[in-house]
Amino acid sequence: MHLYVVCTFGLIYGLYGATALDEGLHASTTSCRGYKMVDNIKRTERGYSFPLIFNCPNNKYADMFGRTINELMVEIDLECDDRLHVKIVDVSRDQPTVPDSPLGFQRPIIESRAKNPNYQFRYTRNPFGFKVVRKSDKVVIFNTMDHPLVFEDQYLEISTTIPKKANIYGLGEVTAPFRRTHNITTIFARDNADDFYRNIYGSHPYYAEIRDGKAHGVLLMSSHGMDVITAQSRITYKVIGGIFDFYFFVPTDSTPNSLSVSYTDLVGKPFLPAHWMLGWHHCRYGYRNIEAVEIVARRYREANIPLQTVWIDIDYMEQTKDFTVDNINFPLDRVISFGEQLHIDGQHYVMMVDPAISANTSYTPYTRGIELEIFMKNPDGTEYLGQVWPGYTAFPDWFHPNIGQYWDKEIIDWVNLIGLDGLWIDMNEPSSFCLGSCGTGKVDAGVQPYPWTFPQEERDAIHAEQENALIALGNPPGETRNLLYPKYAINNGAGNLSEATVAMTALHYGGVPHYDLHNLYGHAEGYITREALLKNKGDKRPFILSRSSFVGSGKIFGHWTGDNHSLWSYLKISIANVLSMQMFGITYSGADVCGFNGDTTEELCTRWMSLGAFYPFARNHNGINQVDQEPYLWKTTTEASRIALGIRYSLLPYYYTTFEASHRLGVTVWRPLVFEFPEYDSLTSNDEQFLIGGDILISPVLEEHAVSVSAQFPEGLWYDWYTYGIVEGTYNKKYAEYVQLDAPITHIPIHIRGGSIIATKTPMYTIEETYKTDYKLIIALDNRFEATGTLYIDDGESVEVKSSSFIRFKYNHGRLTATGRFGYDYPELLSTITLVGKGVSKFQTVYMDDKSFDVQQDKENSVIVTNMAISLTGPFMALFE
Repeated sequence: MHLYVVCTFGLIYGLYGATALDEGLHASTTSCRGYKMVDNIKRTERGYSFPLIFNCPNNKYADMFGRTINELMVEIDLECDDRLHVKIVDVSRDQPTVPDSPLGFQRPIIESRAKNPNYQFRYTRNPFGFKVVRKSDKVVIFNTMDHPLVFEDQYLEISTTIPKKANIYGLGEVTAPFRRTHNITTIFARDNADDFYRNIYGSHPYYAEIRDGKAHGVLLMSSHGMDVITAQSRITYKVIGGIFDFYFFVPTDSTPNSLSVSYTDLVGKPFLPAHWMLGWHHCRYGYRNIEAVEIVARRYREANIPLQTVWIDIDYMEQTKDFTVDNINFPLDRVISFGEQLHIDGQHYVMMVDPAISANTSYTPYTRGIELEIFMKNPDGTEYLGQVWPGYTAFPDWFHPNIGQYWDKEIIDWVNLIGLDGLWIDMNEPSSFCLGSCGTGKVDAGVQPYPWTFPQEERDAIHAEQENALIALGNPPGETRNLLYPKYAINNGAGNLSEATVAMTALHYGGVPHYDLHNLYGHAEGYITREALLKNKGDKRPFILSRSSFVGSGKIFGHWTGDNHSLWSYLKISIANVLSMQMFGITYSGADVCGFNGDTTEELCTRWMSLGAFYPFARNHNGINQVDQEPYLWKTTTEASRIALGIRYSLLPYYYTTFEASHRLGVTVWRPLVFEFPEYDSLTSNDEQFLIGGDILISPVLEEHAVSVSAQFPEGLWYDWYTYGIVEGTYNKKYAEYVQLDAPITHIPIHIRGGSIIATKTPMYTIEETYKTDYKLIIALDNRFEATGTLYIDDGESVEVKSSSFIRFKYNHGRLTATGRFGYDYPELLSTITLVGKGVSKFQTVYMDDKSFDVQQDKENSVIVTNMAISLTGPFMALFE
């Protein structure tokens, strides 16, 4: 047994005991505890600091995977009452960190320490370790004291003790169940078709834990590749560079929703989508010509399936080069006129733009980039040329000071030429089809065969040649790290770090290796693209959908979960993937409906359209050479699509109000049940249902041939959307009971939470037409015959909102009131109120000012009042009698 002295800023505790380190393949790497304090703690304006020194006898366990850094500094900043910042950094400040800029992470300016923090920082001097304790209940939420601390130039390791059955969420991007099990999550941006449990497009080293109904969160702000091991009783970080830059989030009320607010207080609030962005989108890779796209738009309308936005993949390009059109299959005049017709019909138009630029001296985007010197370089200063769709390509360096001058012109000219409403930025991990600068000396070579088309033996020979050339280039000048093959190899799904992407030795502006910025590439492209769109039309909210993302990307763009598969397992896992993105602050997110890779079936596509209609970002997207999957192709899919999208469009005011709360506060749009009901142990692993906001419960069919759903209902009244039939949830020893719900092929079970007031519209074909209809209210009563709700109204498109209304509705035993802020300049009417609950049939008349309205019987448990024409320009009160 050991006695450690544990300090909490003036308080001294004795702490006995040290558990044995976990063993096994992914155990901690050393039994040396690492570092000790060598000086007393010093008080700073924002908190405290103190130095550490390497503390392994005879330097044993030094330089395990890199060069041990002997002298460190610990900086503790009490930034907010609910946020603690703990940074362990090399004294010399030589280790690369996430750039303090919009291209990386803009750090908050903290001038003084929090006055009443909800946490304590405790530490041991020798060996050094620390705990973060939630002050309100003294629960330890992060504890390194029984684990080693390793700090090398290319390897950092730290662990925290967690309960054996901890409820851990987050850590991505990865295709996996929402609640993390015992596995390795590798965080390193990679172009891959959504392998289960492997690293894919985005980088989010953030997790939340819910323990005994209370939530906290941890962010490691790092752009370096890492493995995060969630073992039975610990979480271990193994990072291949940078520093330990931790943020701990400890909301005062400990609720998951407040945790989302705390997290986005730091990383940025999600952007507010324009109205049109909440409509239905359609795309596929593989439309042969513009006529095929025109036919899709026409057949959607003929089938009366709402379609708001038509997308075109890289098919439109000349030899897959950005900012060009294939004048045979996608002649410019027809591409432009198609967009003009969409706009006449009240619809929108989006196209893809990839980051990689064809290396062709007759191609203006390339020659301009050469003139402005904005492309990435090899270690010897020559141009780095990889391979993507158009052949050998240069990669824009988003960190170059000339990049805005370059990208602004390309983007603005293209968007204005075609008449686009938004952009889709893909392949921005970044993706490359070869290893290293395979295009060196091959400018103007044109389109190349794709590597996967060669026989395996030839592919291996080409790869070996490319790898030898990459090694021969060596490190950048003055670089001592092994950037190509770090001694600790993270569990990257592609193998070595430079596979399928830009080489780690390639250089960004200022001589910064790609090794240090790789995970920021897509995020930075998104920021530069957004700035270009704002310069073009600064009064309109820009639309960008990106495949790669980083911490804070949600304030810049939306995200789809990538190239999934037309399989039932991917239908099911899509809920977990979207819920994770919500946690990361990317609330405008969704999965490819009906699946991207492989052939869908009528049943699968029908069920997926029913679910996908409720994704925050909702789009059917299909891959090339796959069976067609437009929803109008099958009878059941057509019917299910009309039903589900009709409900989505009727819920547009509710969606928009929820998105506004997400933008203003940082709460999620989709929520797992456990985030709304964290006291329920039985909900911790439920990623087969979800809530939209806090009041609409979706319970989709996720199994083939199933015609019913076993759904959990927390305590309270839940009303069937279609019939207003009641399901009464129970609370019994933290257990939410299951209820079997009928779900024939075109039906998706939806329930309204008792105690909520939901604003709706009459669904029409387009978003604009829908928003021109009057507002309606559904008042769903709880067991106390009460309900509340909100409605946000603005023009649905302005970046700087000049006028808006935020209305609070409250119903209490027959009295409905509307209060709040009524600042929207244009008149809006509330025409219909539906009252749902036990015993509402007793009401016969509604009185409002000097008017009275007849109450009519509606469905089971509901009455309805129509033709009310209530102005939403000011407060009102209505009495039900």
